[in-house]
Amino acid sequence: MTWSDGYVTDLNYTFGYYPELNPAMLRLACLCHGVAMPGGDAPTYLELGFGQGISINVHAAGSEGTFWGTDFNPAHAAGARELAAASGAGIRLLEDSFEDLAARDDLPDFDIIALHGVWSWVSDANRRLIKDVIRRRLRPGGIAYISYNCLPGWAPIVPIRHLMAVYRDRGPRGAGVNGMISGAKAFVEEVARADTGSFRDSSLMRQHLEILGRQGPAYLAHEYLNADWHLESISDLVLSLDEAKLTYVGSARLLDGVDAIHLGDEGRKLVSRIDDAVMRETVRDHLVNRRFRADIFVKGARRLSGPERRDLWHDHAFVLSVPAVDVPKRIPCALGEAELHAERYDPVIEALAEDGYRAKTLGELLERPQLRDRRSQDLAEALTILVGAGLASPARPPSDAAMERCSRLNEHVLRRARVSMDLRHLASPVTGGGVPLAHVGQLFVLACREGGDRAEGLAEFVWRFLESVGERLTKDGRRLESKDDNLRELTASANRFLRFERPHLQGLRAI
Repeated sequence: MTWSDGYVTDLNYTFGYYPELNPAMLRLACLCHGVAMPGGDAPTYLELGFGQGISINVHAAGSEGTFWGTDFNPAHAAGARELAAASGAGIRLLEDSFEDLAARDDLPDFDIIALHGVWSWVSDANRRLIKDVIRRRLRPGGIAYISYNCLPGWAPIVPIRHLMAVYRDRGPRGAGVNGMISGAKAFVEEVARADTGSFRDSSLMRQHLEILGRQGPAYLAHEYLNADWHLESISDLVLSLDEAKLTYVGSARLLDGVDAIHLGDEGRKLVSRIDDAVMRETVRDHLVNRRFRADIFVKGARRLSGPERRDLWHDHAFVLSVPAVDVPKRIPCALGEAELHAERYDPVIEALAEDGYRAKTLGELLERPQLRDRRSQDLAEALTILVGAGLASPARPPSDAAMERCSRLNEHVLRRARVSMDLRHLASPVTGGGVPLAHVGQLFVLACREGGDRAEGLAEFVWRFLESVGERLTKDGRRLESKDDNLRELTASANRFLRFERPHLQGLRAI
């Protein structure tokens, strides 16, 4: 076996940012599940398999604490270290395999050990090593965050992945990794078109094949073509992690347990009768046909008392993650869409947007005129829904050091915008997490820095950039070729940026 141990390394992983890895989000999730989290506002944190390093760098820049991470792909480690050097955050970014990491004698004890997706794509031996690291290096009371592809949702996709793996192992050689990926996809599509019984009898397989056709090569390589691909149910994972002294606490995705938006009447009645947490989650997974889980486990969970939990909620601060104008009236859910009823959510959104998007505690929100009639529990539930939907974030007063680290990292991201569209998030010292900002938005920020304060000037700046690299905007799937058409769209976008997006980014201290 080569150093890559069956993992695809010819194509680097996507430049994704994962907010659930944010220590502040994990802290809030623990609070929602009634469990204390150690480390306070400055945890000792380890990320296993950090990929391109976007999440760990954003979190180390925006948060307090000590951050470690490892990824055995040297290209990933090099890119992640470049980001760390830009921010000045003192992250220990290693190029160790899990075997090498487990053998190190210089690791501290950690408050948080997190891994996103890795569990699904490594061998049994590597999963044992991960459990060993968690067992020996996670502090009592510490949390382990593990996200993974799960059953039953992935069950219909197993045959598609198998066909792609057969092509990978036995198909034509010499086309390179990109040729192998496109060939594997074409091979599965050809099999499906041949009046194949497995596709004919499974509408889910046919639907997934359509989705697969829209995915890029990097995603397909890492999701489908690694040597190892492990699917697990929540009950099996709980049993497996028992040897690492871990207790299941709940999902890090705050909407997963909100049955009112995911389940019908019969499903809610069924779940309400189940006392055991793991059995309840197993039934939920079947009811919604879940394909992906993001779970929190604790090494010796300490349950919060009622007064402790109430006081922590009262003092917890929140901020909008998007401009108020972008908060939708409906959010996706297992039943299709759930309505954010205006009478319940509009006053909360209005209060969070006041004072230039300044973060506010739940206690402070209860004092706002539009929310004085709310019960603390009702407001906490509304904030949980908004955070779970990605529309709000936990927040805290930013330190001078965090503001400096975020400023330096964001400066690097904005400079990269002149040559690349890979980085799509800025760091916020208010949330300790990432703020999405599309490439054109990054160029608008650069234009403002050069003295632009009118939409026409920002549009002209971006047009000059597009022209210099031979690019154009697209609208409704059509490439806009003329300068006038591009400037018209850019001016409209710039007006929106100046009115809504820039004030929000300033409120989050991202610019």
